[in-house]
Amino acid sequence: MSSSSTSRSAWPREWESEPQPAADVSARDVDALAVLVAQTVAGLQRGASGAVSSSTIKRTLLRKDPTFNEADYGFRAFGELLRHLADKNVVELSEGRAKGDPDATLPEHGDREAAFGLLRSVVLDLACGGSPVALSGLKNQLRKVRPDFSEKKLGYRSFLQFCKAAATSGAVELEWSSDTEDYLLTAETEA
Repeated sequence: MSSSSTSRSAWPREWESEPQPAADVSARDVDALAVLVAQTVAGLQRGASGAVSSSTIKRTLLRKDPTFNEADYGFRAFGELLRHLADKNVVELSEGRAKGDPDATLPEHGDREAAFGLLRSVVLDLACGGSPVALSGLKNQLRKVRPDFSEKKLGYRSFLQFCKAAATSGAVELEWSSDTEDYLLTAETEA
């Protein structure tokens, strides 16, 4: 059951606070943590074929880094960290099998497909006469169209990784150019 099908009023009261990272923790550190959690959830989802409990996510993070502690990022509890990431659309939370141990999933692929579509339309707009578009600077062009765009919210470590996934899906074509020493993107116009 995804968070979109679970009303917030049905969630336990402790899930409802609006957590924010401590002021002394940089946004970059919280972004790096968001990527780490998204990658961990993605890996666990592949193995479990669905949602994974928050306790499983925390155990996995501790196996990767025994010094991991959500308090280092300004959160009082791991559940508070997950709620923060859910508010940022990094993960979706739903009621888990055990009380106080919500299940987490990555947001539906519809968001990724919409982001791939955005990338495709920006590449088409920038491609004068079908010429390829350089990867460098392309993320800024996407943000001009959609200021809240972030590949990290979609679970990608980098913009290049996002573009490679878009190329794999067929939204764009991506090719390295030794002449420009950059990746070049193209998109076919639909007939």
